[in-house]
Parts: sequence; structure tokens; C-alpha cells
Amino acid sequence: MIGKIISHYKILEKLGEGGMGVVYRAEDLKLTRTVALKFLPEGLHAHEPERTRFLQEARAAAILNQANICTVYDIQEHDGQQYIVMEYVDGRTLREIVPVKNMQDAIGYAVQIAEALQEAHTHGIVHRDVKADNIMVNMKNQVKVMDFGLAKLKGSIKLTKTSSTVGTLSYMAPEQIQGGDVDARSDIFSFGIVLYEMLTGRLPFGGEHEAAIMYAIVNEEAEPLQHYIPDAPSELLHILDRALEKDREERYQTVHEMLIDLRRLKKDSTRVVRQAQHNAQAPGVQPTEPLAAGKPKRRKTLWIASAGAAVLCVAAAVLFFVSPHPARLNPNRTSVALSFPFKEISWHSLSRDGNWVAFPAVDEGGKWNVYMMNTAGGTYSRITDESTLYLNGVDIAPDVSRIAYSCLYRVGGAYNVKVASSQGGGSRTVADTGIVPHWTPDGQRIGYMRGYLAPSASGRVEIWSVRPDGSDRRLEFRDTLTPFAETTQFAPTAFCWSPDGRSIAWVHNYPQGYGEVMVHDLATGRERQLTFDRKVVDEPIWAVNDVILFISNRSGQCNLWMLPAGGGEPTQVTQGGVPILGARISADKNTLVYLQQENVNHIWISSIDGGNARRATIEDAQPFRPRFSPDGKHIAYCLSGVDLYDQEAHLFVMDRDGKNRRQLTSGSEVVRGCTWSPDGLWLAYFSRAIGESDDSIRTFLIQPFDPGAPRVLSHVKGMTWVDSEHFVTYRGNRTLLYSINGGDGVQIFRDSTFAIPIQGNRRIMFTDNRRGKEGWWLVSIDALGKQEGEAKRIVPPNTGTAVPFDRRFMIYVDNRTNELWRVWTNTGKEERVGKAPFAGSPESVSGDGKEILWVRTDNREKLVLVRNVFE
Repeated sequence: MIGKIISHYKILEKLGEGGMGVVYRAEDLKLTRTVALKFLPEGLHAHEPERTRFLQEARAAAILNQANICTVYDIQEHDGQQYIVMEYVDGRTLREIVPVKNMQDAIGYAVQIAEALQEAHTHGIVHRDVKADNIMVNMKNQVKVMDFGLAKLKGSIKLTKTSSTVGTLSYMAPEQIQGGDVDARSDIFSFGIVLYEMLTGRLPFGGEHEAAIMYAIVNEEAEPLQHYIPDAPSELLHILDRALEKDREERYQTVHEMLIDLRRLKKDSTRVVRQAQHNAQAPGVQPTEPLAAGKPKRRKTLWIASAGAAVLCVAAAVLFFVSPHPARLNPNRTSVALSFPFKEISWHSLSRDGNWVAFPAVDEGGKWNVYMMNTAGGTYSRITDESTLYLNGVDIAPDVSRIAYSCLYRVGGAYNVKVASSQGGGSRTVADTGIVPHWTPDGQRIGYMRGYLAPSASGRVEIWSVRPDGSDRRLEFRDTLTPFAETTQFAPTAFCWSPDGRSIAWVHNYPQGYGEVMVHDLATGRERQLTFDRKVVDEPIWAVNDVILFISNRSGQCNLWMLPAGGGEPTQVTQGGVPILGARISADKNTLVYLQQENVNHIWISSIDGGNARRATIEDAQPFRPRFSPDGKHIAYCLSGVDLYDQEAHLFVMDRDGKNRRQLTSGSEVVRGCTWSPDGLWLAYFSRAIGESDDSIRTFLIQPFDPGAPRVLSHVKGMTWVDSEHFVTYRGNRTLLYSINGGDGVQIFRDSTFAIPIQGNRRIMFTDNRRGKEGWWLVSIDALGKQEGEAKRIVPPNTGTAVPFDRRFMIYVDNRTNELWRVWTNTGKEERVGKAPFAGSPESVSGDGKEILWVRTDNREKLVLVRNVFE
């Protein structure tokens, strides 16, 4: 082709070749200009789908008129072969110049790429192959986005290529890899990869083969940018995080949004560079006349220099005392544990003057209330008179006159936000749904969260505020990143006001089980991310010295950390071996109070009447969900550490006397529960990997006494055995019966119930999920599974239950009296059998019906007071 003249174009050289075309540099003999000609690859020009795609590229690019998009001049045909005449770009591809050494240049290129994509998206065109090879930088440092060969134009024919997975693998969005619909947000993900590559010279998602790359894009997070650029601006980190979100609903929704952030970042970084250049200039004055001009001139110069030096000294002194300095911990700070008789307390509050601490605690009668005490010591006083199931979150008003708190009255209910006088007396409900209340710094409003324990209508975490009298409720902002339903049950709920009340720091939780501290500017809506550890974080505290303290397990154990509100590297504040759950600091920064808690459980065995209770476990840890083996000789249970936010949990089996303990699972796993098959040959357990959401929980089968590789029952997330081969599980709103040998599930009983066949499958025990139908019910069914007669409620709502393997009876505790009751499933007859040995619900009943397993909680908690925190 070189030297050949096609129409009025003389081919000069071959520029490149790809899957969608061959490109030549050519001379336009009519207009005397250099152009680029793109032909279909040899052998493909006669293939109709490729010809159609080729023309689609030309039409897509031809309607675009933007400086950063390669211009299409014409479409021609030669000897049955079509080609596009387009602008010749004299420069290099982005692939040839990554990493871009100057961050300012990289941001500038990113702005130009975003402007090109915005132009395309405005015209309904999705590029679908944004990558470094398709972006050129000309000799004037101008970006040109090339190759719309994969562009998707609204109204055009839908084309596929290789199973409809179109694009270049390493740059594909998760939805492209998974064969889903592709839209403008897919281009944004690919653009995020290009931006990451420009800055680091590396692709964020790699692998040794295609399958590994695809897995990484869909499931893994990119290596944090600060690993390559430690001083990367927080706004840049935020842009990358949003662009590379796996879920496109959480990604930038338009490239215009991303462009705004990039332009702002470019402006801010340019200002920093100019300021640095200005500060680097020499302060000396260049003389305009020779020094020999005489002494008076010299004295004048010296006087000016002396005066200037004096001014500089004064300015330096003012800056030293007025400008914020990095906070430094006082090495001579002291700490002491506050003394009170309560065994269980919750998240506390500290007054602004550091003299008073308020905390929720449970008394011997099991009632939660708010208490208050002076940090100098002395007695405590009860502030509220509640009969609640739990109290979560307390905050003292700036003037110490009132206390806000959130409380829960019934299982399944919503947390209320209430306000009470610090002198005691009655309380007022100011929000019927909300948790973790916090007074604004001026004391005029109370902020609170919705989401998690206090669901919001939007399905996302929301920050609201209300006046102390309950009026003027308003939404401050909504966390748009991740719906709270996608996060795990470990997700902390926490936020705080900045000292000026203009911003809010809060914990954004990710589906993978970690959280990061974010800051939201209430006036502008701008958000920035402060932490990038991918660890559990909780309880941000914004001190008046512009330091944010927070709880994190970034070092393994939950401790208190701090970092500047403007961002930076966190500094560890506490070094204790006992996990920390929450902290508060006084307005003068001198007094800090934090809550330490070890979550310790033990497994106990009692007789069926609750008597003769004895402990079966020894070590201090958190065993949970214990289950008797069918012969009663062994106990299977799940076990995690004493740290509330230590998610890892594994499956264990031990003899009933606590000996011969064996761990059956390993690795980064979160085991949630287990159950024995009736013949004792299998243990089913429910588990997910750390970093996965609760939606990823699967059920595994393992042989407890000959543990090989677990067997996956991938289609279920929990189960109850019916016999040694069959089990039931609840999916959607139906109960389905399965075999462990495979096959489709068969629905038993009606929708909106979890049903268990008993008595030779002629009866059904079930729970009804409809309001007012709570509890366990018993009903007879015919051979076709249809209900016969009226259902009878055999266990009232809001009770704990345990079911023996042969389903002969159920055990429950009456929460009002702590009495143990037994219900016979063949007759529905109830009988009182004794009293629970301590608070809690039965976990399992032995196969002979004579013993009960319990889990007793023995949390160890204390409030620690620290004086002279900072220098």
C-alpha cells in the first residue's frame, strides 16, 4: 500500500493495525494536507457485520465536533473496500507516555479526555473501548480520543463481537465482563482505569491470564493510589474511587459529574504549584543601580532590609500562634478507669468542659437507662426511667442542660431519639426513627442517623437533624455511595459535626465489610475521603484543633487513631490490648474518655428444667450458635475473637465436656452458624469470605470426624434438616425442600412462611412473616401439602426457641418471667418445665430431650479517662 494513490490520497506510511482496522498516514493531494486513512483489516472487508460496524464508527465520530475528538472528514470506498478519512494526529499514544511524570499534566489530560467523552455521551454515543492505546497526545500536548469502532450509537443496529463482550479486557467495566448492558457509566469505569494508569504506569486490575483479570475487575479492589503516590490529593483519591466503583449505580452517573471534580482538582493543584513556586523565589532585592552610588543609598537599603526582616519576624510569629499546627500527643498524658458497678454499658458522651460523662447502662433487673457522673469521681445518678430493650447512643448538650439518646422498646421496632433533662425527670421523643444522636456545636439542633438499625425510606444511610422540641425535622444529606442493605451486620453507625457545624464526618461502610471516614460539606455538598485502609472504622470525633479521632482495627486490634481533618497519615493514640469501641474528647482537647470492651461468651449446659448449669468452654472468646450432636456426645459451635469488629469466625467441634476441641474451617472466613444432620454424619455450616457482603453467604457440608474439603450447597444461604437427606431453606418468600444430592427445590406450604415438616411430614411447624402473625404455629396438612383445619399458635412472639432433632417438642423462654416452657408438637400442649439459668435463649436441645445448650455473655467493659491528651 505504501506509495499507492487511492482516490486523491497518497499512502505514505503504515501507522498501526488493530482488531478493527489498519491505519495509514496519507497526503490529501487536493487540499495539500496530511490525513489518516483507516481500512478494514485484510479479509474482513467483505464480512457484512464488520462493514456495518465500520460504518457505524464513521457515523458516530462524524457527528462529534470537539477539540479532543479526532475529526472524521469523509467515508470512501476503493475496490469494494471502505475506508475513513480522518484527522492525522502527530504525536504519541497515551500508552507510550505512561506513567505521566507530572501529576499536573496527568490531571490536564484527564480533563481533556472527560470533555471528549462528555461530548460523545451528550450525543448518545458510548465509546465502549476507552483505553490508553485509543488516546493520543499531539505535539501541542492536546489529547485526541480515537477509534469509535466499538461506539454504541442510539438508534443504530446492535452489533455483537465474540459473545457480545466488546472492548479490551483490562479496561472493561464489570458489567461488560458479565455480559450486561453497557452505557456511559461503563466508559467512566474504563476512563478511571486510564487515569490510574496515567498516574502509576500500572493497570489497577491485573492477572496472569484472562480469567484472573476478569475475576479481579469484578471482585477485587484496585491497589490504593497512595501506595504509588503517598501525597496524592484526597480529591484525586475520591475521583478514582467513584470512577472505579464495581456497582455502576454507585459510580459517577455522568462523565459531567466527574469532569466537574477533575476541573476543581486541576484548579486546586495548580494553585498549590503556583504557591510553591512563589515561596521558592529568593527574598533578596536585585539592585537597579551600582552600590558605589554612595552611603545614603546603602543606609536606605539596609533600613528597608531591616524593616522587612522585622515584618517577616512578626508575621512568622503571628502565623505560628494563629495557624493550625499538627497536633502532637502529650507523652505525659495520664489515664485512669472510671469506677461504677455496671457490668454492661454502651456508647457514652463527654461534656464540652470535660467534667461530666453520660452513658447507657443496664441494671440488675435488665433495664437500660442513662446515667451521669462527674469525671473527678464520686457517685453517679440515673437520668432516665425507661423500660427499653436497648439504649444506643447518648450525647450531652453543649450547655450540659439536656441529654439526647436513642432507645429501642421492642424486637422488630424502630429506635427513637429522645431528649431528657440532665437533672432527671420526664423525656420527650423528638424523632420516631433514628440512632446515635449528636447535638450541633451551638446546641440548637440534634443530628441523628437513619439506616441500619433505624431504616430510611431511601434504603440508604441518611443524616437528619431536628430541634430539641421535636420540630423542624430536616434531611442534612444522604450517603449515596452504598445502600445500607448491601453492607454487613458488622457495619458501624457513626457521625459527628465539625466544630463550626458546617461539615459532618461520618463512616461510610462498604459491602466488603470495611468502612472509611468521609467528610461532607453541608453548604456545597462536596465530599472527601479521609481514610483509605479498608478496615473497620467507627466513632469519628472532630476536635477543635481540627483533628479527627476515630476507632479502627488498622493495626489488628480496635484502637483509637487520629489524623488532620484535611487528610494525612493516621497516628495511633491508644496502644491497649483491649478493643476500644468509642471515644469522646472535651472542647479544650485536654480530656478524653473512651470505652473498652471485650466480648466474652461461654457455652453452658443445663438440664431441661434449667438446673445444674455448668460451663463447657474455658478460653475467653466468643463462641456462638452451639449445637448438640444427635447422640449428645459432641458440640459444634462457631468461634470468633473478643473484638467486636473482628469478623473472622470458624467452625469447631468439641466433646461435651469441652475436651478434644477441633477446628474444621480456616482462612479468612466468617462462619455464621451450623447444624447437624440427624444421622450425625454431616455438619452444615453457613459462611462467607471476609471482604464479601452478607449476600455472599453460602451453605457448606463437612464431615465433622473425617473433615476433608467442604462440599458446597451453593444455592442456599441457610437450612434446617428434615431428615438425613433433605432440608428446607427460605428463599424469596417461600420455603423450599431440597435434597443434599442435588435437584430443584419444591415449595412446601404457603408463601411468606418458613415451614418445617414434622410427624412423618403430616404436620407443619411454621413461622409467619406477616405482621400480627409472629411466633411459631402448628397445622396439619394432607398428602398434597394443603392445610387441614385451623393453625394453632404454639409459641408466642418475641421468645427464643430451640428444636430437638426429632421435632417432638419445642423449648422457649418467656421473656417477662424468664420461665422455661415446653410445647409438644403432636398435641400443642404447653407445660412449664423450669426457669432459665440466666438471661438469653436456649440454643440447642439434646437428642434425648434432657439437656439444653446456652450461650452466656460476660462482656468486660470500662470507661477510661485520659487527661492532658495533647501537648
